[in-house]
Amino acid sequence: MTKVRVRGIYATALSHLFLKHGYRIVQPSEVIANRLNIGFDNSPPDATVKDAEDDSVLIIGKPSEARSIFDLLSGSLKFVFRKASRIEVNSIYLGRVEKTVPGACVVDVGDFKGVLRDCKGLSVNDKVIVGVSKPSWSEGELVELTREFKMLGDFVSLIHGNPRIVFSEYIRDRVLKNKLSAIALSKLIGSGLGVKFRSSARFADPRDVEAEIDALLEEYKRLMEVAKSVGNPCRLRTGEFIGLISLTSIAKKILDHERRAVTPTMPGHHELKNLGFGDELDLVENLAGKGCSLSLVGGSLREWIIRKISETKRFRILHYSPVKGVRELTPGFLEHYKLVQGRACLVLERVFTSEGVYDGLGIEKLPGDRDLLIIKEGSYVISHNYFRNGNWLGSYININTPPELAPGIVKYHDLVVDVVVKPGENPVVIDLEQLSFLKTREVVSEHLYVLAERVADMVIKNPEAYVCENYREPEKCLATDSSNT
Repeated sequence: MTKVRVRGIYATALSHLFLKHGYRIVQPSEVIANRLNIGFDNSPPDATVKDAEDDSVLIIGKPSEARSIFDLLSGSLKFVFRKASRIEVNSIYLGRVEKTVPGACVVDVGDFKGVLRDCKGLSVNDKVIVGVSKPSWSEGELVELTREFKMLGDFVSLIHGNPRIVFSEYIRDRVLKNKLSAIALSKLIGSGLGVKFRSSARFADPRDVEAEIDALLEEYKRLMEVAKSVGNPCRLRTGEFIGLISLTSIAKKILDHERRAVTPTMPGHHELKNLGFGDELDLVENLAGKGCSLSLVGGSLREWIIRKISETKRFRILHYSPVKGVRELTPGFLEHYKLVQGRACLVLERVFTSEGVYDGLGIEKLPGDRDLLIIKEGSYVISHNYFRNGNWLGSYININTPPELAPGIVKYHDLVVDVVVKPGENPVVIDLEQLSFLKTREVVSEHLYVLAERVADMVIKNPEAYVCENYREPEKCLATDSSNT
């Protein structure tokens, strides 16, 4: 049975999902153990799932087990972007120096080529043992290599080329550190190797730590002998799978459903937690757990957030792309606001201060141009309407997952395809080929691909519902469109 450790703001929902599919939760927090009614199994995990930057969760661990978790989450959460490192992190290779460049050298390891920053003493055609130090997300890029390679175990990692003792940030107890340091010194003195005690070492029996160090030492010796006898570049030891799954607002609703099966969970829980409302959610859901009506107290929290949104003047706009990651657009200032069927609808004005070209429109952008940005809670489009001196230049209708809103923040996941509308011309769908390519590469899920095509088709059939041509009457831009969830 695969053992998985889960950390972060999605831990309850993800742990429940893993248990349903036969995985074993290890090293749970006290809260998770109590909610899921599981014991405290502190054995080392096969893989870890935790929060990452850019609205993602990171999966890292033993190649087969971590990959299975990556695939399970991709399939269960459906509306996600995903990427996996094409090379296992901390895998070890025998390489050959192909060429030297200023400050580095290019090393051929057989399966791929990488860049080694520390080339001191190496010449072209020299053999060198290297480890993969960072994930590699795209074909063609040179993989980052290091001569300080690691041999990973459950409790420790032996480090070649750096003879020091390092501890996981989760090992804080000074007495335990002293005990583990004594073990390391007794086993590794004179070897030239360093050691990192991994987080699972804090739960381990010292005899198991000693046994693992002994086993890794023997494996290290065999690896070095093999490296001497092998002529061609090759892999000497496997490493860890690492993958990222970017959670759209739709995927977070699926996680809400998983969490709701375990504990009181208000609609939009994971969106709000990610937006910084953790304390408010704790209060509301604790009250619900004590018998208060969740719809009543949760509704009050939502009303308060909506009111705060309506009172906010300046908004950061965070655009999440499956290709470029997250980027922050020129900020918008609230020009008009209204509530439509309980959903917040905003018109933000953006004023440009630099020259350029409007994406998709092919029109020159000048300082002083303005964008009326139409954002509707629950909508699958965000409409950019560009003006110069009050005259409409054209509109760029972005296809995206429903935006997540908080006072001063708008964020959404871009679905690659867009619709361009220019004065006197028929609307045009752009970037369908890129969307198809990303689906082929399994970066964009099948569910998001179908969704993006459907919304784009809906927009192209009725572009007037998404375009705002009147700069002086922004309130008319908030007519209800048909792209809501």
